[in-house]
Amino acid sequence: KVLANLAEGLVSREPEVRVLLLAALSREHLLLLGPPGTAKSVLGSRLASLCAGRFFSRLLTRFTTPEELFGPLSLAALENDEYLRKTEGYLPTSEVAFLDEVFKANSAILNTLLTLLNERVFDNGPERQKAPLLVCVAASNERPDTEELDALYDRFLFRREVLPVRDDQVMELLEMVSGTAASAKPPPAQAGALDINRVVQQIEAAMPSVRLPREQQVLLRRLRAEMRDSHQVLVPDRRLVKTAHALRVSAASHARSAVNALDLLAVLPDTFWVNPEERGIIRAWLWENLVPEAEEGPARLLLRSLLTRALEALRATAGEMDDRGGAKEVDVRRAASLVSEAGALRAA
Repeated sequence: KVLANLAEGLVSREPEVRVLLLAALSREHLLLLGPPGTAKSVLGSRLASLCAGRFFSRLLTRFTTPEELFGPLSLAALENDEYLRKTEGYLPTSEVAFLDEVFKANSAILNTLLTLLNERVFDNGPERQKAPLLVCVAASNERPDTEELDALYDRFLFRREVLPVRDDQVMELLEMVSGTAASAKPPPAQAGALDINRVVQQIEAAMPSVRLPREQQVLLRRLRAEMRDSHQVLVPDRRLVKTAHALRVSAASHARSAVNALDLLAVLPDTFWVNPEERGIIRAWLWENLVPEAEEGPARLLLRSLLTRALEALRATAGEMDDRGGAKEVDVRRAASLVSEAGALRAA
């Protein structure tokens, strides 16, 4: 229901909505890259419209001042020779944030923003103030082109390229604009508000019982080496650890006790790339490597057959290799059932 509410009134944005919600549940940040007019800002504000938490939004320019993000200076504090900001209603006290054109951030706010995103703290004068920030969704028309912004780019574990709708979906988009489509009505504000803190707490409570099986650990190691050796893409240790955590969150959010192929396909293509074109490389590698080589014996051959059928079912739901078509719920259930069956056979 939450996914349906987030995607309501949008065309071909189901995959972006899914990664948006996964980022929030993982307490990680999401960067949306794409040309103007592709609903990036709409996606960023949708989560806040369905959450009970405090929301902060700002368009950054090279002239943006610290006061616009972190709050104005307290005049009362200045009279007492104290340098404090009034942060209520600004980024340091928000749970969900949207920063448009984030790479326009200037050096006056960059270091403070980096600390707030990474450590969830804000240095307010002599005090270190804990920030309740769950997720920051940022948008940009392009990736950063200076080394100064590389650290900010790295703070976003999830990265998603948002492209214009496909030609075969233009009519659906135009019908929405003309008001002839049932989905043309925007979702009402605060409709079915989600207590995201409560959901995150429930998932964190389930996390100790969610395993990352050794075979998935090996696959992560192989993919990291493949990206480094064949494509000169370095996946730092911190990004690797955070990705592993996101995989377990994905499994926990679907009430699974272990990470499986569905989680790998949902997470890795959005966390392991630096340039958008590398996402397709990662997906192609996953399709080729998720099914292990079968050993001799009928049980192992049956296991390989089940896993292959599960992945083929998921491939059909994801619009082949670029997942622009979204996923049909009935096919996702079929794929999940096949993976579960394969897991039971493996355990036996």
